[in-house]
Amino acid sequence: MSHLLAGVLLAMIGSVVLNASYLIQHVGSIQAVAIDVLHPLRTLHSLMRSRLWLAGGALGLIGWALSIAALTQAPLSLVQAFLIGGIAVLAPFAVRLLEHRLTIREVAGIGLVLVALVALTAGRGHVGIHSRFHSGALATYLTISVAAGASLLLLSRRRTLMLAAIGGVLYGAADVSIKALTGLAEHDHITVALTSPWLVVVVATSVGAFFCFQKALQEGNAMPVIALMTAGNNVVSIVGGLTVFGDPIGHRPAWVAVHIAAFALVVLAAWLLAPAQAAFTGDYRPAHSLTGAAATA
Repeated sequence: MSHLLAGVLLAMIGSVVLNASYLIQHVGSIQAVAIDVLHPLRTLHSLMRSRLWLAGGALGLIGWALSIAALTQAPLSLVQAFLIGGIAVLAPFAVRLLEHRLTIREVAGIGLVLVALVALTAGRGHVGIHSRFHSGALATYLTISVAAGASLLLLSRRRTLMLAAIGGVLYGAADVSIKALTGLAEHDHITVALTSPWLVVVVATSVGAFFCFQKALQEGNAMPVIALMTAGNNVVSIVGGLTVFGDPIGHRPAWVAVHIAAFALVVLAAWLLAPAQAAFTGDYRPAHSLTGAAATA
């Protein structure tokens, strides 16, 4: 099995696991106290009192580990694109498991994902992992991304939605930093990665993203919250892969145009699939109440 194939398969599986964890975490967080960024330990303690939330968190860690494994096998931009593919795979299951009817926009989103993923893997020839980077370029990119995300709170009064977008930006910054760590581990040594300042960046951005996204999920409607979080994550990760790590987008001008269009389709498809993904975070009303089951857990 080639590195590219292994990477995209790990990304797809990781996406399925992550989205399943979102459902469980959402149901578990309903019983927790209001998430307060200023009191992270109290918030975390409240969430961890829910067995359901803990189970979802454990599943989420597995999905996160799979996505990191994918980054060791394929370029960041491709891994991010195939993470959206996992949502398309899960969407039909939402019909039967969660009594969620796919709309025309969601069916269109699934079709766009399939077209985009085929286009992204075509016309590439040999594709390496592309994990080398320049520290100055990475630092500049992360600074601009985080600053742009933080400024969203000043530009809009819709605080919940802006928290979701900031969470996505921070998750994207964490993904870019994780890709840098996998490169250090590959080209230097694992100890270099573990002592790298980029590890601090990964922890800081991941923690910030976690609280922003969880707060937005708890206070807002799951569909726009997930759409904005995913969009922010996609844009920061894909652009970071192309600019910081030099991910290839084609050896000929025609393929460059095709692949750029495919990346745009991936972001659009993620937005169209937000309702289906929202079903996996509890924003649905099935005949049998999951919250009732959670209360007895």
